[in-house]
Amino acid sequence: MSLKTLPNPLSQPQRLALGEAGILYQPPVLRSPNPADSTLRFGLIADPQYADADPDVENNLYYRHGLCKLSSAISALNDLSLDFVATLGDLVDRQWSSYSELLPRYDALHHPHVAVIGNHDAQVISEHLAAHTPPLGLPKSYYHFRLSGYRFLVIDGNDISLYCNAGNGDDLQQAREQLDELIAQQQPQAQRWNGAVGEKQLAWIEQNLQQAQALGETVIVFGHYPLAPLKKHILWNGEAVADLLCRYQVRAYFAGHDHRGGYYRRGNTDFITLKGMLDGPDNVPFAVAELNGNRLIITGFGGEISRILPLSHSEPLHEVDSESRL
Repeated sequence: MSLKTLPNPLSQPQRLALGEAGILYQPPVLRSPNPADSTLRFGLIADPQYADADPDVENNLYYRHGLCKLSSAISALNDLSLDFVATLGDLVDRQWSSYSELLPRYDALHHPHVAVIGNHDAQVISEHLAAHTPPLGLPKSYYHFRLSGYRFLVIDGNDISLYCNAGNGDDLQQAREQLDELIAQQQPQAQRWNGAVGEKQLAWIEQNLQQAQALGETVIVFGHYPLAPLKKHILWNGEAVADLLCRYQVRAYFAGHDHRGGYYRRGNTDFITLKGMLDGPDNVPFAVAELNGNRLIITGFGGEISRILPLSHSEPLHEVDSESRL
């Protein structure tokens, strides 16, 4: 079974319209298929959410601080030996022009970059593409890459969402129907600012999990929307996606979106939500994850929680609810 690394590449009109922001829809260019040693290390950033906008002090949201915060995190990550860095969505908060100010900050990153498209990204990009004649659809941003016995999946929770536009066929109508059904069921995730993974993407995820299982690969998944437990920030069909990942014993799922962060374990799968970089005038939360044998070690910085997550339930979970320093 052969699976395309990038099932939905940008069309030529989308590439031209997105310009430098088109890099967000590309898999990382890895230095080597094998890390320098047996430990795999990657950096994690969530929700810089930059905008040239005054702070929302009441809700502790500091939009303009995103540029300096991101530069600070990138500088710290550059000093570490990492295989790549993943940003778990919401690079910007609003305005297409935000990308031209934010993306140059990533040019300073020395490591390969994995970008997940968040709900704010999707809205900004979709509105920009919808203004073309004819309207250009919001691209699908899911892909996989492999590294030294690991398979990484990047999933797209904006696949079926209210961020889709007229260029996405019937995706927008599907999103409205799904949201109406969730509202009728009084589900907490029935929020306009969430989305869903569509049937085609679900099939693609399962095909990857089957192939990884056959090859003995350990799977890590990145997404913007949390999947579990059931709360208002999770993907509309987060429970179904979580069921699928747990059925194939995916090692971990990393998300952003819920700026408070969080942790949940189900079976042998860890669900980790990173704290949002947007929140607060000074905090710069980010993390480094290490995979070595059966242990997943997360070292948090700037208020992000450090965790030691063993694969076996017989070993204790260890968390440090304090700032770790380089």
